[in-house]
Order: sequence, then structure tokens, then C-alpha cells
Amino acid sequence: PEKGEIIIKSKIDNQPVGVINIQSIEKIDNMHKTALKWFQTDDNKHPGVKRFFDSGEYILSGETYLFKEYRQKTKNDYEFSPKNTREIFYQNGWQNIIGFHTRNIPHKGHEYIQKLALEKSSSDAILISPVTGLKKKGDFTAEIIIKCYEILIRQGCYSPSGVLLSSFNTFSRYSGPREAVFTAICRKNFGCNYFIVGRDHTGVGKYYNANVSQKIFNNIDLGMTILFFDKASYCKKRRKITTQFDKSLYKNSRLELSGTLIRELLKTHKKIPKYIIKPLLGDYLKQAYNKNS
Repeated sequence: PEKGEIIIKSKIDNQPVGVINIQSIEKIDNMHKTALKWFQTDDNKHPGVKRFFDSGEYILSGETYLFKEYRQKTKNDYEFSPKNTREIFYQNGWQNIIGFHTRNIPHKGHEYIQKLALEKSSSDAILISPVTGLKKKGDFTAEIIIKCYEILIRQGCYSPSGVLLSSFNTFSRYSGPREAVFTAICRKNFGCNYFIVGRDHTGVGKYYNANVSQKIFNNIDLGMTILFFDKASYCKKRRKITTQFDKSLYKNSRLELSGTLIRELLKTHKKIPKYIIKPLLGDYLKQAYNKNS
């Protein structure tokens, strides 16, 4: 039917989760052309493109109603609405807040950039906003990501600045620059007036040049300040995390930091070096990996 109510089912267990009252049905004229505009590629190996193609060529729009039981089952303790976050900012007297979008566990490169952003912007607090929706195979679960940030916050990692951990119940599109703008707009809605965009923000594999997600903001005014950062790595020679690597002095001294590397170390039961993540996080991740493997 062109209009009317239909049941929405979960992709995970095929159980009913809500109802959509269809108001319009539209057909995408050219899936490949749309994919090229959205993802800059129509390669089906790209996880976002594959999801787009697998979803079909029709768009259904209308009011949605989620069943209370489903919302109670899927909502976590850190899922706040924009109204909630703005109220928390107001009650704490925070006027300048940085938004940080993430789909990964926090390694020391993330910590370095977050703290540097707080320092450079003189902000009152940072909103750490991890994606908790469906992920691609191999990604860390939302539960593990949130637990890692809980540990950091309890250790006083961001003190004396304020910090709010607020999960973002959506899925990653891995669409590079377009998704970078989307993630910034969403955090503005939550009350942030600063937003961090790193190298290869919301990208995947080798589909996007490292700085395209930053360059797109040169032509867009979102009414918020975008904070750009290069990739942070560990310098063996200087024994510190930094984004500054002089080609002549430190070109062979760079050790990469990434969630992929941490996953590989966990899979092979190797020790995670202290320069990558805090030891307490490493201990937790070993337990969590063994439990879920």
C-alpha cells in the first residue's frame, strides 16, 4: 500500500520492534549514481555502499512508533536526547562544549587529541559521543567502548575539564566527508559549539584521502567551530604521543595507534603496550575479548 501502517522488525532476531505509518513511497532512480554522490564510490566492497544496495531502491517515509518494550531493552544508561544534554550543560554551567564522535575504543591518540582540543579552545567540557548502533564485522561492541570510557572518566582522565558520556544510537555509514558534516550537525543539535574532526574522519579502508573530511568544512558554515587535528601517533625517540613528526628527525620513530592494531593484539593474545592504551583499559579488554571470543 502507498499509505498505512506496517510492522517494523529487528534485523537481529526478526522480532517486531515498532510501527511506521507510511506517508510516502519513493523510488531511487539510479542506485549507482546515488552511491557515487553519497560515498564517492559504488564499490560493493565498501561497507556503507553494500548496506545501501542491500536496503533496496525504495524509500518509505512517515511517522514511526517504537514499542516500549523494545526501547527499554535497547536503551542504555548513557543515551541522552538533545534536550537532556543541553539541560546537563546548563545545570553544570558549561557554555563551551566540544563534541567528539567515535566508533572505537579510546587509545592514547584519542586522549591526546581530546585533551589538546580542550586546552586550545578553553572549553568547559567535552561531549564524548560513541556510536552504539549496528557496526561492521570486527568492530568493538558499543558495550566495550562505553565501558572503556567509563574507566577513563573514573580515573579523572579529563579533569579539571567537564565530561559527559552520551551514546549516539545510530549506525556508521563510513561515507567520509558527507558523514563528517552529518556527525558535526548532530553534535550541534546536542548543544556543542565545537567539534573535533581528525584525519580520515568517518572514512573506511582506502576509499578517501586522509584530509577530505576536513577540507569539506572549508565550504560549509555550520555555526560552530571545527577543530582539525592530524593523526596522533607515538614517537619512540621522544617517548610521547604527538601529531608532529618532522620528516628528517622522526620519520622512522613513528608507531601507529589504532583500534585495528589493538584487535589484532587481542586476537593473537599479545600484550598491549602501555604507549597504546592505559594498562587498566588493557586489562579490561583482555577480559572482555576472552569472554566474547
